Amino acid sequence: MVFGLSVLILGVVVYYSATSALNTQLQDRIAADAEDLRDIYTSGGSSALSHAITTRLRSRSNRGLEYAFYEHGGKLITGSLPASSQHAGWSKVNAQPDGDEEPGEQEYLSVLTVPLPAGRWLAVGDDLNRVNELGEAILRSLGWALGVSVTLAIFGGTLLSGLFLRRIDNMTRAAEAIIRGDLGRRLSTRGTNDDLDRLAATLNLMLDRISVLMETTQQITNDIAHDMRTPLGHLRQSLDQARNSAASVEELNDVLAQAIEDVDAILETFAALLRIAQIEAGSRTSHFRTLDFSQLVEGIVQTFAPSVEDAGKSLSAHVAPGVSIRGDRELLTQMIVNLIENALVHTPAGARIRAELHSSPRPTLSITDNGPGIPAAEREKVFRRFYRLEQSRTSPGNGLGLALVAAIASVHAISINMTNNEPGLRITLHLPIKSDEMAEVDGAKG
Repeated sequence: MVFGLSVLILGVVVYYSATSALNTQLQDRIAADAEDLRDIYTSGGSSALSHAITTRLRSRSNRGLEYAFYEHGGKLITGSLPASSQHAGWSKVNAQPDGDEEPGEQEYLSVLTVPLPAGRWLAVGDDLNRVNELGEAILRSLGWALGVSVTLAIFGGTLLSGLFLRRIDNMTRAAEAIIRGDLGRRLSTRGTNDDLDRLAATLNLMLDRISVLMETTQQITNDIAHDMRTPLGHLRQSLDQARNSAASVEELNDVLAQAIEDVDAILETFAALLRIAQIEAGSRTSHFRTLDFSQLVEGIVQTFAPSVEDAGKSLSAHVAPGVSIRGDRELLTQMIVNLIENALVHTPAGARIRAELHSSPRPTLSITDNGPGIPAAEREKVFRRFYRLEQSRTSPGNGLGLALVAAIASVHAISINMTNNEPGLRITLHLPIKSDEMAEVDGAKG
C-alpha cells in the first residue's frame, strides 16, 4: 500500500507538471506568433497580414499553427480556423482534422483571439492533442509502474516479513525454552550484524549475566548453609549442655557469654554479606568523590603500623604523591585495611608487610608480604565468599574479607592481580587511568 500510494502520488505530480509545462510552452508559442502578426498588420495593413498568414499555412513554417483573420461579425478574410467568439483572450475550439489525428477524431485547439484596428480580429491556435497524448502516455506509464511496484512490494514484503518473522519465532522459541528451565539456551545469530543480530547478542549477554548471578546466588546460598550450620550447631549444643548440666550460675553465665560471642560473629558474617551485596548493586556510587588516594594510603599505613609491630611484624610503605581516584573514601579504606589484615593474619611472626603506591605508567597499589603465599591454583578462588585455604581454617575469620575487597574493587573499576612475591604474596591493584572508566562503571551499575 505504501509503495503503491507513493507511485500514484509521484505519477500525479509528473502528469500535472508535464502537461502544465507543455500547455505553457504551447501558449507562449501562440502568443509570440500572434504578436508578430499583429505587428505585420500594424505596419502593412490587412493585405500584408493576409499574405503572411497564407504564406505560413502553405509553407508550414508556422510549426503547425492554425490562423484566422476575419472582419467584424465573423466574416473570414483568410485562414483555416473556424470563426470564434469575438472576445479577446484564450478559448478552446473544435476544428476539422488536419491529418495527424486518429480516424474519426476531431482536432481540438487552444486559440488566442487578438483584436485589430478597424474592428478586425486575429486568431492563432494550436492542436491540444499533443498535450493530451502526452498525458495519456504518462497515465499509461503510471498504470504499469503502479502495477509493477505493487507486485514487487507484495513479493518483497512477503519475503522479507517471512525472514523477519522466522527469526522472531526462533527468538520466541529460545525464550520459551529458557522460561521452561533450559538456562543454557541462547538466541541464535546469523553473523550479519543487523538489528536483530545486535538485539540477540545483547539479550545473550544479559542472559549470561543473569546466569552468572544465579550461579553466584546458588553458591552463596550453599556457602551460607554450609558455613553457618557449624557455628549454629555448636551454639545450640553448648546451650543445650548448659541447660542440662550447668552446675552453677557462674558456669551458666560463662556459656551464655560464649554464646553471645558466637552470635555476634554470625551477625558480623551476615553484615559482611549484606555489605558486599550493597556494593555490588552500586548503591554506594552516589557517594563517589575525587579524593587523594596517596594521602589515604599513607594514613592507613600510619594507623596500622603500631598494631602490626605489636604482633611482631613490620609494616612499611612507599607512596607516590599526587595519585587521585574517584570513589567512596569509606569503601576504599575498607579495601586497603582488609588487604593489610589479610597479610597480617596469614603471615608468621617477623613477617614484613609493605604497601607500594606507584603513579606511572599506571597508578598501582601493591600489598606484599614474605609469608607462605597462596598456591597459583587457589588465587582466583580466594575472592569467593566463604572460601578459605585449608591451612587458614584454624585461624579466625569468615572467608569474606577478600570477597569484600573484590566487590569494592569492581565498583571502582580497579583490577586485581595476585602473583608470587618470592617468597610471599603480592596483591596488585590497578587503578583506573581516566575518569571515563569510572563513568562506564557508574553507567553499568545504573
